[in-house]
Amino acid sequence: MTERGGVGATCVVHDERPQACRRLRLLVRSVVGPDAVTVADDADDLLERLGATPRAMAVLGLAETEPTGLAVVRRVLSDAPGTAVLVAGSAEAHAPAQQALAEGASGFLRWDAPRAMIRTLVRSLASTATGEDLLPRPAGPEAGAVDIAPAEGLRDVVVDLEAQRRLELSVREVQVLIGVSRGLTNADIGKRLYLSDHTVKSHTGHLFRKLGASDRAQAVSHAWRLGLFVPAPVRRTPA
Repeated sequence: MTERGGVGATCVVHDERPQACRRLRLLVRSVVGPDAVTVADDADDLLERLGATPRAMAVLGLAETEPTGLAVVRRVLSDAPGTAVLVAGSAEAHAPAQQALAEGASGFLRWDAPRAMIRTLVRSLASTATGEDLLPRPAGPEAGAVDIAPAEGLRDVVVDLEAQRRLELSVREVQVLIGVSRGLTNADIGKRLYLSDHTVKSHTGHLFRKLGASDRAQAVSHAWRLGLFVPAPVRRTPA
């Protein structure tokens, strides 16, 4: 976004309903300015734009009952890990929005609360920035892996995306697992990711089940054994 939006990223807007997409585009433009908004034609175009735009954030419309919007949210979270996702819709879209938030979206923008949009957008990006040490990030030209941000004990480690998909781990679950691997409490992880202790505990339970672990230490050990955490490729410095 521009300085007017105050969060320094570009919004990529998508809603398969043409009228809703126009409304969403106008609303986002009114907050961040026209130069900070781009509209995706479909899910494939959305992912292409997110991949080609540095610091891009997805703003995705949700219908009350139609599952297509939630499917797009899941695809972005899976195929573009680390992308901040803001979901938008009416108050009646509360249920799919809560599901999107549980799976890794950063915030929910309601149509009837335009003044709250700035706060929602800022919070969405702020949650990514504040939780940056728990965010898998692109590892550079090496395909199939994303960096774990530097921290004690995991300084030269990446998350293997193929292993993540094979284990059916969401982006949010990987973030929680990274926090667990660093010895953070549920409360500490929640503060970094704007999640409640209960939600972090729920994600941890899902991790234990998916990784076949009975406690936090075993979850981290199994993540290594199953290939989720791997040593980062050596980057040579030109002489």
